[in-house]
Amino acid sequence: MEFGIQETLVEDSPLFINQVFESLLKAIAVGELKPGERIRQAALAARLNVSRQPISHALQLLKHEGLVRDAGRQGVEVTPIDPEYMRQLYQARKALEVTAIGLAAQRIADRKAPTAEIDALKHALENGHRTYDHHESLPLLIQADYKFHSALYQLSGNAVIGQMMSGRWAHLMRSMLIVLDDPYTPGRAWEEHDGIAENVLAGNVLDASELAARHLQRASTDMYKKLTELVVTTNT
Repeated sequence: MEFGIQETLVEDSPLFINQVFESLLKAIAVGELKPGERIRQAALAARLNVSRQPISHALQLLKHEGLVRDAGRQGVEVTPIDPEYMRQLYQARKALEVTAIGLAAQRIADRKAPTAEIDALKHALENGHRTYDHHESLPLLIQADYKFHSALYQLSGNAVIGQMMSGRWAHLMRSMLIVLDDPYTPGRAWEEHDGIAENVLAGNVLDASELAARHLQRASTDMYKKLTELVVTTNT
């Protein structure tokens, strides 16, 4: 998929800069801009049909997120994936998501969850299975994964968890491009999603939380193993 922006905003406006930032963020998350790839502002400006000024501002925001870094005289590059950082990110993610899923199940049990949020989780689950069953591209499958977990954050009723995780999903998605490039892993992930969603929607707090913890621990272990193997291969 090609990334792009709307052309109806003034280039130096905060909204326009944010739009350029979001476009580049998505390009990094889904692998259109790959780890270690040099970022040439002139080429990006031409591709997005904008001047270099909003590109420069957006790149500064991406540096703050740790997704691009200085590359000496060559300008900037997409930050390579660091297995140790990803291991730590999954540790934090596990704590936040297990909490969110427990809260979501409790809201269901207490009959306090809005119907729209319940339907959003069901739709995200159905969409993920449809994307997987139809053998859609890996970036689309990863975006479906993001939407499923985002629906759980929303259903938790804790907006802070969603806000904290939202800024980390570009890191998660680009590592998932590597880990999920396996014929068995995506199917197993969606089976685990089924179990989590089933228990959340039944209001089973403890079972939902336990399944979430297992899911994230398994994902973390798979990710770290695959990324460290790639580092060893690249350095030999």
